[in-house]
Amino acid sequence: LFCGLDDVYCVFLGTLDNLSALIRQYGLSKNTDEALLVIEAYRTLRDRGPYPADQVVKDLVGHFAFVIFDRKSGTVFAAL
Repeated sequence: LFCGLDDVYCVFLGTLDNLSALIRQYGLSKNTDEALLVIEAYRTLRDRGPYPADQVVKDLVGHFAFVIFDRKSGTVFAAL
């Protein structure tokens, strides 16, 4: 899956076992896919304070890999 939102881009491969719970936690639409959820989680943590990038991964349950590119900050974050 590929998704981009407000200069944050994500390529996601795999599945999240807790996708429904995370959609509720972040107040997202039921149609939200894994790539968009990862972007929203990343943006929420980035905008709320000095959280390390790996905080995004701590709530994700499943078998997945993704790469996030934040054009605004020029950073790339990958997780396996």
